[in-house]
Amino acid sequence: MFRILTLAGGGLRGAYGIGFLKEIESQLDGPLSDYFDLIAGTSTGGITASALAYGLTASDMQNFYNTHGSEIFKARPKMKAAHIGRVCYPAIRKLVDMFVGQNSDDFFRARYCPHSLETAMLDAFKDVSLADIRNCRLLIPAVNLTDGKTCVFRTPHLVTKRPEYQWKIADVIVSAAAAPTYFPHKTMPDGKSYVDGGLWANDPSLVAMAEAARILRCQDGMCTKESYGSAFNSNDIHMLSIGTGQSAHSLSPPGHEAGIMYWAKHVAGVMGLLQVQGAQFPLKVALGERYRQFDFEIREKSWTLDNVDMIEELFELGREEGRKQFDSLKDQFFTEKTQNYEPYGLL
Repeated sequence: MFRILTLAGGGLRGAYGIGFLKEIESQLDGPLSDYFDLIAGTSTGGITASALAYGLTASDMQNFYNTHGSEIFKARPKMKAAHIGRVCYPAIRKLVDMFVGQNSDDFFRARYCPHSLETAMLDAFKDVSLADIRNCRLLIPAVNLTDGKTCVFRTPHLVTKRPEYQWKIADVIVSAAAAPTYFPHKTMPDGKSYVDGGLWANDPSLVAMAEAARILRCQDGMCTKESYGSAFNSNDIHMLSIGTGQSAHSLSPPGHEAGIMYWAKHVAGVMGLLQVQGAQFPLKVALGERYRQFDFEIREKSWTLDNVDMIEELFELGREEGRKQFDSLKDQFFTEKTQNYEPYGLL
């Protein structure tokens, strides 16, 4: 049995998954990383996934959210207009806020300062590198803007050697959680710019499934070039997937067509929703009952990914679901502990 835990991106709505896992964890004899072979997380899910893979608890992550959430998503001071703009910019800001419903400063810079996010990650992970995480395999999707490619940060559980294995996990998380418009891109030690993996894998479950295929085809680290493509038994894979809320999109574009003014406010939400659905459908077909996915309905428009006021409510919502589902998950995921992986990529 190869057990996978996946955690979706969604900012502070990740509190739901932490509450869910905290309730599960309270029923176990050991940390969650003892019961999974691979933990994958995108954006905020990458923070929790990294903590769990390192051996921290869901309770630790709840404390982290309570301690750092309001600082990470603290409003930045208003921009100061230069020269001639000093006279007209306040009026422009007021008009934009009134008619567009958005802070005009957001047109020119990221909504939140990255320093609080970086400080929070360093507080949680210190100088720990990807190679230092040994309790469980870890997977974090990101985007390499410089090369125009999707990328995946991972622990050294494959036979390939990669320079990022020595990168600080704090930096990796900041780069992989740098959601465009919310946080600026992150320049990593290779000199390249990275942003949030949610642009292509907000639900990292399909990415984790592909990673499991690579791992299982290379069992015990005995891969050679010739045997790397050997068959594996996909019936061994079991996946527990936790989301960050789903909202119903029912749009009625104006007239017979719509342009930028309409779609600019809606396209990101529609793409995000359908991307997650697109990831879940093939997994339901491929894994059947071995794929267990839990999520919640976004009941209020105020449940945005940066709303600190909803954290406690989502913690409790997750705990309730965890209490309800533990018995149905126990035999599948939490009966036997796994073995720590071997860091083959460092050999």
